[in-house]
Amino acid sequence: MGSPFTTPGALSWHELTSNHCGDSISFYAEVFGWKFKTMHLGHGPYHIIENQGVAIGGITPNPCPKQASHWTGYITVEDIDRVAIKAKSLGGEILYGPEDIPHVGRFCWIKDPQGAVIAAISYLKSAVDDNKKSE
Repeated sequence: MGSPFTTPGALSWHELTSNHCGDSISFYAEVFGWKFKTMHLGHGPYHIIENQGVAIGGITPNPCPKQASHWTGYITVEDIDRVAIKAKSLGGEILYGPEDIPHVGRFCWIKDPQGAVIAAISYLKSAVDDNKKSE
């Protein structure tokens, strides 16, 4: 398998939606030795998780603080819109998106018929190239 950012079906990103980002960053920095870089996006700060210099995920503020903090895996796909249509046709629900992430790609959150949530993402070639440079 090649890069998880270019391999359809690969788990390529891990995102923590946190009720207390600072506490989460401190915890995971100590437990796993992760480093963090903060980006400021339209919805607020986004903390990129780096493991040995490679971006592997992010931590973002929870838009619904009544919901517990939670991790979501992102699966690489070739065509996010086609995946969203397919998921719905199989009884899934699209919770968010498809929506563009500037300079990264296009994604959506899917709830399967049993209630589990996962995300799918199509990366822009430039985003994949940028991540390769950090490896």
